[in-house]
Amino acid sequence: MQEKQRQVCDLLEITNRQFNECNALYHAVAQRYGLSDAAFWTLYALVTSCEPLTQNRIATDWGIPKQTLNSAVAAMVKKGLVELCPGNGAHSGKIVTLTDEGRALAARTVEPVIAAEQQAMTRQGLAEVEQNCRLTQRYLECLRQEFEKIVR
Repeated sequence: MQEKQRQVCDLLEITNRQFNECNALYHAVAQRYGLSDAAFWTLYALVTSCEPLTQNRIATDWGIPKQTLNSAVAAMVKKGLVELCPGNGAHSGKIVTLTDEGRALAARTVEPVIAAEQQAMTRQGLAEVEQNCRLTQRYLECLRQEFEKIVR
């Protein structure tokens, strides 16, 4: 039993280091482009989405605290990178849309990152990437369930 516990501890350390290293890679690239993490992920979400996005939706989908996202969007509005447009319906929230200047910034920042990600996935092999996605999602589901137990 002690051996299994040691293995769990070792794998947990590796997994958390990998998650943190991944976050650090994106943070470094955002900084290199002079963007906050929230601004970078907002641009990323807007570039990759096939549908209009509200601030709430971006915050929820990308795991960004609402206040952090709202501050980033407000700064981006001030710089002329995004606009807030009324959504459809009374409670839909405002739709965040890229301005021409925002699209140009995304083309210089987010789009090269997406191209690098695609290249990395192709190099790794799509079958492995798909398997990793399934396994990571399963781990996140299990982790969420365990965290729910400790916060009750």
